[in-house]
Amino acid sequence: MLLAHDREKTVAVLFGGRSSEHEISLRSAVYILKNVPKPWRIIPVAIDREGTALSLEGTFSADDFSTVTPDDLAALARREAPRGLPHANVVECLLLPCRREVIENMPESPLRILNLEAGVFFPVLHGPNGEDGRLQGLFELAEVAYVGCDVRASAVGIDKHLQKRLAKEAGIAIAQYEAVGLEEWRENSASVVARVKATLGFPCFVKPNALGSAVGCGRAKSEAELSALLEAALSYDDMALVEEPMTGTEVECAFLGTAFNPRITVAGEIAPEDFYSYEAKYLKGESEAGGAAQFIPARLEDARMQELRAQAARVARALGLNGLCRIDFWNCTAGPRKGTFVFNEVNTLPGLTSISMFPKLWEHDGVQGPSWIAELLERAILNRAERVRRSFGI
Repeated sequence: MLLAHDREKTVAVLFGGRSSEHEISLRSAVYILKNVPKPWRIIPVAIDREGTALSLEGTFSADDFSTVTPDDLAALARREAPRGLPHANVVECLLLPCRREVIENMPESPLRILNLEAGVFFPVLHGPNGEDGRLQGLFELAEVAYVGCDVRASAVGIDKHLQKRLAKEAGIAIAQYEAVGLEEWRENSASVVARVKATLGFPCFVKPNALGSAVGCGRAKSEAELSALLEAALSYDDMALVEEPMTGTEVECAFLGTAFNPRITVAGEIAPEDFYSYEAKYLKGESEAGGAAQFIPARLEDARMQELRAQAARVARALGLNGLCRIDFWNCTAGPRKGTFVFNEVNTLPGLTSISMFPKLWEHDGVQGPSWIAELLERAILNRAERVRRSFGI
């Protein structure tokens, strides 16, 4: 077990997980592992597809991961030492849902107990079980410091339907959409298709309600395609959204801070050839067919850029965001919404790969990875102290 002064500057970086975004998590974790600033020490924690947590014995610095790749992190999830650390021992580990003081009085465990060794937890786990509030609830039961949105903001941030309702209530423009529940779809799919055809028409866009990275998304141009896409989306989640099409480009701002005091970057712009699919997002280069061009800053006049940043701040306040997020809008360039920004969604754990918008936007604003990671780690410690102070009213 680490001494208290060592533990305070040790961060457990969690990646992998049981969601469909497992591979994206590995890519994001590479960026974090390489950019954790000194004097912080790192415990890398891979969560395999069965939910088992595996770490490397001891602690490490970012320099130890200078050549790490997603394949190396995938190896750890298979109980193999990464290529760059061939002699490191792989051990199973646990985060227990109770305070450190309670654990210290328990019988010694054969597994590594992360509560006793990490001062802060950095979840780099996209999608369900990582950024939806469940893991954050475990962190709070354990009374540990953790990076990112709290339980409530995480639950809101994964739920696109709820986000849109809160944004609309705050006076922020949203796309017209239909929410389709799994039970409704199973019992009367024909009625659902008829309703979407009447209210939205074709083409329309289908996506799971509580998933990210463009997984399970697609464009429907006919009733048959709509049925197939809804069937696919509802295999990931118990609700799917069907949205009106937007003509324009996606513009995204990065967020750090709190809902009361949000820090919002200039926007970046994504201009895909078609729609921003999983393949366009992660597997295609900008110059490849089916890829997406990026512009940082977005191709907006100064006044419109300031308008967009102000809208992003309003979203942050309406949704109670804290930690790190990406806030996405459509910049409509044609049709009845021409010249307006339409809120799309927030991502409370945005992609952090080498090609992701979040780190690129902060770099454009002069804030490098080690700097904003340090800020997040220190804020996590302050947030924990505040939660402990007010817990249970005692």
